[in-house]
Amino acid sequence: YRGLYGEVRYQVVRFVPKTFRQRKPDGKGDWEWSVKGVELCVYKWPELKGHPAILVCEGEKDTEAAWKIGLPATCNPMGAGKWRDEYTAQARQAGTQRVAILPHNDAPGREHAEAVARSCHVAKLGVRVVNLPGVPEHGDLSDYLGTHTKEELVALMRNAPAWAPEAEGPDRVFEVLGDSRYRMRTRSTHVCIEIHHLRRESHNAWGELRVAVNGFFPSAKLPVLSRILPNL
Repeated sequence: YRGLYGEVRYQVVRFVPKTFRQRKPDGKGDWEWSVKGVELCVYKWPELKGHPAILVCEGEKDTEAAWKIGLPATCNPMGAGKWRDEYTAQARQAGTQRVAILPHNDAPGREHAEAVARSCHVAKLGVRVVNLPGVPEHGDLSDYLGTHTKEELVALMRNAPAWAPEAEGPDRVFEVLGDSRYRMRTRSTHVCIEIHHLRRESHNAWGELRVAVNGFFPSAKLPVLSRILPNL
């Protein structure tokens, strides 16, 4: 992790089995396993300069995956739930105007995305939260890019609605997920409806209907051939 002008502030070191520790330069050419006294910053902060639109990922691995396909990205240290308003300010200092937040497909990931979105919204940044279709439970951007292209990801981000706090946003949010898949979320009831394999037969529309409450789908998919709800 480097400061805005390139100076090394600290490192996040990944071990096997999967654990993480942080260390800072000790001023003598070695490292001290602590970040006490260090001003923490977002990952790849210097590289964000000149990019008004960036991705916010949950970790360094996904951030690197985004840069590998030419999409500027960042994350905060120490994982989900650790975003600070200072990180939003740092992104703005680098010239960021819009963010697309890519949560992991789990409850901590969604909660983290909401926290990042609130912070960026208060700072007057344009915000979109982009849920990645087709990834497994706990899946992430790296999983998504294993079976999808950069162009599909960009289209997904462009189709994602602008994020707003529940009190300010529309009650119903409609999203086009691609591949004959659609999603409608209601903020007031926390119900999410997804239509998969949408097709038209005669004068009727048919598909697989999935309903979730509070962001969670049942553990088993239940295919239902159903007439599409009128409000969709």
